[in-house]
Amino acid sequence: MTATATASPDAKSLRAAYGLGVLGISLLDLYALIVPLYAVMLGASATEIGILMGSRSVLPAIFSIHGGSLMDRLGTRRVMLTCTSAVTVLALMFPSVPWFPALVVIQLLSGLFTTFNWIGAQTLIAQVADGDPGRLGTFNFVCRFGTIGAPLVAGYLWDVGGPWPTFGMIASWAAMMFVLIWVIPEPNSELAAETRPSIWTALPRLSDYTRSLALMLIPVVAFTVIVSGLRNAATSIQNSIYVVFLQGIGYDGMMIGVLFAALEVTTGIASLNVKSVRKLGRPDAVLLVTTAATIVLIAVTPYLGGIFAILLAMQLLRGVAQGFMQPLMFSIQSTAVGKDYQGAVVGLRVTANRLFSAVLPPIMGFVADTFSLKASFVVTGIGLVAGCAALGWLVVRHPEFGIRA
Repeated sequence: MTATATASPDAKSLRAAYGLGVLGISLLDLYALIVPLYAVMLGASATEIGILMGSRSVLPAIFSIHGGSLMDRLGTRRVMLTCTSAVTVLALMFPSVPWFPALVVIQLLSGLFTTFNWIGAQTLIAQVADGDPGRLGTFNFVCRFGTIGAPLVAGYLWDVGGPWPTFGMIASWAAMMFVLIWVIPEPNSELAAETRPSIWTALPRLSDYTRSLALMLIPVVAFTVIVSGLRNAATSIQNSIYVVFLQGIGYDGMMIGVLFAALEVTTGIASLNVKSVRKLGRPDAVLLVTTAATIVLIAVTPYLGGIFAILLAMQLLRGVAQGFMQPLMFSIQSTAVGKDYQGAVVGLRVTANRLFSAVLPPIMGFVADTFSLKASFVVTGIGLVAGCAALGWLVVRHPEFGIRA
């Protein structure tokens, strides 16, 4: 399974990939900001908020491999048209049904479809860019326009209008994705044309899971998938207890949105330097160090005195570490497998990410309710840094799991 050379991508497909990336990743951030605020408004406990945020990742943890393989089989466009339609409807159901059990169900479904949309955007750029680190870095950079602007606008809308305008914004984001998908060509048209969509072709297949999980036998893929899960765990902290903590010390939606956006500013800038990052040392060491840094920089939040300038600095530094690692990781993975496996490897990576996202928020919420919010940050941070250390030890003892070039 080796990548093959392809011609330069056409400008239309590249622009489409960038546009879908902007909208797809910002949808994830919008839910991460607005749903905790909505839950706090409804009077939910930290444990309930943890369950609510963790539930977004339950179905993606199970079906992300299926989603990636489905795009390889049916075509990215077909799958994303369905998913963007579902997200548009589900977003408007949040303020319509302010009942906790119903919100969990809506979270389960919206988490699945927004994740499929993000898998689709990543699959599209991998197919179009053929693993080129420069274009992947550019993709990571332009995605930040959405994740910088979306939290700021959503935070403002929340402060002035509450749930309906903000969830309406999420619905409009998904609708714009639908329009963009509708007008672009299918990037894998030959393969998609061979398979007619039906209820049977849409069902999960054991072969898809074995095909995707078999990629873990490639040491490079296994290493980067684990690193991706650990890095995403830091995002899980931000998307749950971090918001609760900030609201508890008096921050409003706009200020929290600024902190979310700050992370994306430096992530986008740092992602443009992926070729220079490769010169810093062995890729495995760079990935482990930057991953540990993203964890520590958010785990120390309760010890920063609630000072906005310091919280902002921590977010900016997290963005630098995150921006260095993401395109490097994407490039390593996409060039380690063949073009027909791009959806499968993205689905595998997202599965690892969602496993962490499903488990961590409920645990942190329980620790927060049982002990304190501060304890939840400390326990989670220590555990995740220990995971980075264990992976580093594994690479030292078994060099075949490392990445040297």
